[in-house]
Amino acid sequence: MASGKTTLAHQISKEKNIEITHVDSIQFLPDLSMRPYKETIEILNQIQQLPSWIIDGYGPLDILEKRFEICDQIIFLDPPLWKNYLRLSIRQFKNIFAPRSELPIGSQELTWSHTKKLFKTVSQQHKKMRPELVRILNREQNKKKLLLIRS
Repeated sequence: MASGKTTLAHQISKEKNIEITHVDSIQFLPDLSMRPYKETIEILNQIQQLPSWIIDGYGPLDILEKRFEICDQIIFLDPPLWKNYLRLSIRQFKNIFAPRSELPIGSQELTWSHTKKLFKTVSQQHKKMRPELVRILNREQNKKKLLLIRS
């Protein structure tokens, strides 16, 4: 979260002329509650069957492994935690003027409770999800496709 994935996905999409799918627009409903798990999996599976795709975000880890198996390239942005916090702060400030386009239409991130939740999520992802993701990325079949960006 807040590592620069969306910015990079937009650049690649423009260069390669491939449409982006934002996991946030699938995983979340307009009120920012979670879409039912099965629906999220079904939608992401359909996208992954297209001839070409860029998926911005993770989604459930069990489907992520399948995505890594069938993709051409994996780009993992892994900045230090402080940089994620900085980028999240900047993103929240920008939301004052325009909501993020990668969220479902009608989503509102500019509440104090949601902002606190985002900062807590960054920490939890760094401590819990990141180690599991790194473990998956270090599998031999994934290393061949991996581009790791730390700065």
